[in-house]
Amino acid sequence: MPKIKEDKKGKIESESITFRIEKSVLYELRSEDDQKMESVNTLVNQIIKSYVQWHKPAKKASLGYFSKVLVAKTMNYLTDEQVIQMTEEYCNHHLRDITNMLRSAHTFLSFMDGLRSWLDSSGHHFRIDSSDGTDTYVIQFDLGRKFSLYFKTQMKLVFEHFNVQNAEAEMTDNTVILKINV
Repeated sequence: MPKIKEDKKGKIESESITFRIEKSVLYELRSEDDQKMESVNTLVNQIIKSYVQWHKPAKKASLGYFSKVLVAKTMNYLTDEQVIQMTEEYCNHHLRDITNMLRSAHTFLSFMDGLRSWLDSSGHHFRIDSSDGTDTYVIQFDLGRKFSLYFKTQMKLVFEHFNVQNAEAEMTDNTVILKINV
């Protein structure tokens, strides 16, 4: 993958390119830009970045799309112990492969970069706060307690896998909070 160049001010260089876009698609983009108060150029850049950073590698990693309602209802049929066991088996057998497919390096930082791309692309509400040497991720899934348990367990296993010290995962019925000392 080519390296991204930065100019002298630390900004990422950009390049102009021309595209032909179907009128109906352009109409949708213009409608979106009116709602979000962002230019079509900004929206197209976001779409391309999302494709390159998440959708393309996710497809290679065999990650797909499922209805959030279906996932939440399915997980509710499992006991807490089954959710934890399923998560452990999944992480033990697939975490490294997926991380390698999503990013070029198998590191905690590359995993977290992939996580941020997934959160951006999936539409889950989240924020990241940095204060006093701690990064706090607040992720609102709204998928119920069992999904929160799954994700909390997954992140604890990720912390162990990458030997991340001083990190913790907490949960509520719809939110997971990650606290990572940096």
